[in-house]
Amino acid sequence: MISKIRKMSGKNVKAFTLMELMIVIVIIGILAAVGLTVFGGQAGKAKTSSTKAIHKQVVTYITVEMMNCSMGETTTMGGSLTCSGRTAGSVVTAAVASLANEHKNPFENTKAAVTNGGNNTADTDAGYIRLGTSGTNVTVKSCHTQPCSTASNREEKTVALQ
Repeated sequence: MISKIRKMSGKNVKAFTLMELMIVIVIIGILAAVGLTVFGGQAGKAKTSSTKAIHKQVVTYITVEMMNCSMGETTTMGGSLTCSGRTAGSVVTAAVASLANEHKNPFENTKAAVTNGGNNTADTDAGYIRLGTSGTNVTVKSCHTQPCSTASNREEKTVALQ
């Protein structure tokens, strides 16, 4: 592809022609366009997957910490929860405190993902893991995909205090 071009000085110089350079630019443009269509929606999928993973981790964390209390520990959740006399409300408060710096909201990465209270039905709730109480149980709610008004885009799990 490289053409030899003779300069006035009599030396042979190797160089690309203008046509060859234009073909390379067109090929790069085509590859970029295909790449955008193939990988363009990956950010949304990553946010959804991350929110689902955080939701699952929070449920597991609360379940394990409650088991620690049942096995005779006096405090749990990094010392934020005293096991004797614990209530669903104190578990929620302790979980939010101990997880405050662990997870960021994938949709708003400057904010903590785990919060005390709130809902999961508005689009502004996307990415948040909302902890609440239901009687003596802890509820863990999240919206992993917008629109949050669609039930299939939300998750809710109840963790029983043991």
